[in-house]
Amino acid sequence: MDTNSSYLAARLWDLDVVVGWMTSCRDDAADLRRAVSDAVGRCDLVVTSGGLGPTEDDLTVDVLAELAGVEVVVDEPARARMAARFGDRIAITPTQERQVRVPAGARVHGNPAGLAPCFELPIAGVPVMCLPGVPRELHAIVDGGLADRIAELREARGDVTRIALRIYRVFGLGESQVSAACRGLVDGVDGASIHYQVKFPEVLLKLVVRDRDRGAAEGRLAALDEGVRARISAERLYATGDVALPERVGAELRAAGLTVATAESCTGGMIGELLTRPAGASAYFAGGAICYSNAEKVRQLGVAPEVIERHGAVSEEVVRQMAEGARERFGVDLAVAVSGVAGPDGGTAEKPVGTVWLALAERGGATATHRLGWPGPRDMVRTLAAWWALAMVRAALARRGGA
Repeated sequence: MDTNSSYLAARLWDLDVVVGWMTSCRDDAADLRRAVSDAVGRCDLVVTSGGLGPTEDDLTVDVLAELAGVEVVVDEPARARMAARFGDRIAITPTQERQVRVPAGARVHGNPAGLAPCFELPIAGVPVMCLPGVPRELHAIVDGGLADRIAELREARGDVTRIALRIYRVFGLGESQVSAACRGLVDGVDGASIHYQVKFPEVLLKLVVRDRDRGAAEGRLAALDEGVRARISAERLYATGDVALPERVGAELRAAGLTVATAESCTGGMIGELLTRPAGASAYFAGGAICYSNAEKVRQLGVAPEVIERHGAVSEEVVRQMAEGARERFGVDLAVAVSGVAGPDGGTAEKPVGTVWLALAERGGATATHRLGWPGPRDMVRTLAAWWALAMVRAALARRGGA
């Protein structure tokens, strides 16, 4: 999966550089040649990743050198770093030396996290920056100075359009619902546009304002923020920027000084994994019980066998007892429970695949329940159920905050 393109696009956006095209191609010289030639014909800057390794299918250096009409040479500083890293343990072979080659005359930016150097070479007057494909190395190169070089190139062009961006994270509404709520929001606002991205199980709303004056762009963006929040409730619009739901819930639990536990059936521990994803989760997460079988629901959580017999394991009555049993046994302020039919088999006319019941038990409060129906693949059902569990925790925290 290509994660480098999305990372580079986001970093370039921060530098007021708009990505117009993304192209992927095979490790084939003809395809690479065509891809780079097309790119320099329609852009002011080209950034590539991949194809700088030691094997015979790593062809980026050779193709770029051919397009520039120059020879391929060994970058001696990069070779010296390779020799220092290998020491006496490994001899540098011609194959290994391939990854420290660059086109003659290229501007070398190095690689603080690996061996293959990043380099910059003009093709038809357009700077082409070639980075290794290993994400860890690519990130280190961009953060280690390449971003400054891109900013330098951007400023050299003059008359730069500045970009103000805010990303809103929404859970519990579909893309069409978010779009309908925000229809007309940016009408009449100079340089403003609104964009939507489904990043299952959430929706990202991206608000953009462009202006030659950064202060003016940011001012109009701030003015639009009130409109977004008026149209989408705080229950659904849970954060902005890079803060995902697990981090937001963890921060809110920590700030409230409350503890939580989980009781999971169909999610098999996913809720606990999400809650413990943020560092410092021990401050609020006590533990969880994964009770897949009915016998374990009875043994670990105290669910009454007759309730399972009467209503079935996937029911409001059972999940309510699961949550209340977990809250009592773990001695926490909040406990969330889930039981469902994740599929692909096991559904009935009454409880089709995608039927999930959730419950949230509170110390000193009522137990809230929620029925989820999602006719999708098993992984989507399980993921959506786990996120809804976190949303129920947030809702409980909001009730306590407003009490």
